[in-house]
Amino acid sequence: MPVPGNAAKRPVIAVNGSDVWRSEFRLRFGDFDGLGHLTASAYLALFEETRSAWMTGTLDVAYPTYVVATQHIEYLHEVTPDDRAVTVELTLREVRTSSFRVVEHLTTADSLCARSTATLVMWDMERRRPRPITPDERAVIEAYLAEPTHPMAP
Repeated sequence: MPVPGNAAKRPVIAVNGSDVWRSEFRLRFGDFDGLGHLTASAYLALFEETRSAWMTGTLDVAYPTYVVATQHIEYLHEVTPDDRAVTVELTLREVRTSSFRVVEHLTTADSLCARSTATLVMWDMERRRPRPITPDERAVIEAYLAEPTHPMAP
């Protein structure tokens, strides 16, 4: 999970007392399909790049070590080449012993286009299995616990 080369990191903002991470992306020709809208794989890549940037930027790690256990995406509004750029906001909804759930919103200048929830599991590279979240990681992660800025449907 490299640090995204296409993402412009924006300052962390506070919403309702919790931090929100924002990444901005310039869209490229290859992000679009023959129908003229953002491909499903591009959404996944943008969410993944945001998570990676958030972890490297807040946990002070060169390489984030986690796996995605689950991910659910709701596609709400198409993104076209005319949009030129998107923003992804990241907050957290739940923290457990070894995992946490991120909530991500992908927007254009005009619309909320997709909502994602993903469960991330911290990973022990040597043992090749889940590991507990350290106390230092937990302190940073918990600063991002919040209800999403655009509430998910029940």
